[in-house]
Amino acid sequence: MEIDLAEIGMFKGQQYEAIITTIDKEGHSNAAPFGVRVLENDEVFLRIFEGGNTIKNIKEKEEFIVNITSSPLMFTLATTNTIPDEYLSRIPETNDNGEMTYISDADAYLICKVKSLKNSFRENDPIKDTEVNFIKAEVVEINIKNNCVKPINRGIHALIESLVNYSRINIVDEKTKGYFIERFLESERIIKRVGNEEEKESIRILKEDLIGQGFDL
Repeated sequence: MEIDLAEIGMFKGQQYEAIITTIDKEGHSNAAPFGVRVLENDEVFLRIFEGGNTIKNIKEKEEFIVNITSSPLMFTLATTNTIPDEYLSRIPETNDNGEMTYISDADAYLICKVKSLKNSFRENDPIKDTEVNFIKAEVVEINIKNNCVKPINRGIHALIESLVNYSRINIVDEKTKGYFIERFLESERIIKRVGNEEEKESIRILKEDLIGQGFDL
C-alpha cells in the first residue's frame, strides 16, 4: 500500500503539532508533544533534545507512533507528564520490538520506523545548550479513525490571534497597542518558521496594513 501523508492533510515541507507515543523495553508507555515536519509523502522529521523518555525509547526500539489529534486534554497531559494508559490502546507485538501504543481517540495515527538518527551538541540554541537528535523516519502505515482528520499547525493559530488583536488595535490604549505589536511580531516569527504559503501571505498583508496605519514594524 502506497503511503501518502497528503491523504490526512499533511504536506511536504510543512510542520505539524502531534503527540509521539512510545513504549520502553519494560512495556511502559510514554507520550509527549513534538513538531513533526513532512519531508516526503512517506517520510517525517523530528528534532528531539536528549534526556527524555521519548528519545530513549526511540533509540532502543527504532520505532514510534505519531498521533494526530486536536484534543486539548491530550496535549496537556502529554506536556505536563505523560498520557495515562487509560487513554491509550496497544498494538499487539508484531516484531522483535514488542508492542506499540497510540492514543485511543486520535483522529489518525502513523506507525513510523527510524531511517536515520544523528545527534549534535547545539550551542547558543534559543531553547538550551544540549545534545539534540535529528530523526528521519519512514511512515509505514497510516490509520485513519476520523475522516475529518485535521493536523494542527501553529501558523493558523498565530494568524487568528493576530487578526483578533488587529481588529482591536485602534480602540485600546497605548500600552495595549504596544503589547499587540509585540504579539504580532512573535506570531510573524512563528508563521515564517512553520506556516504554509497562505498563512505567510496573510501575515504579510496584515503587516503591510499595520505599517500603512503608521505602526512601527
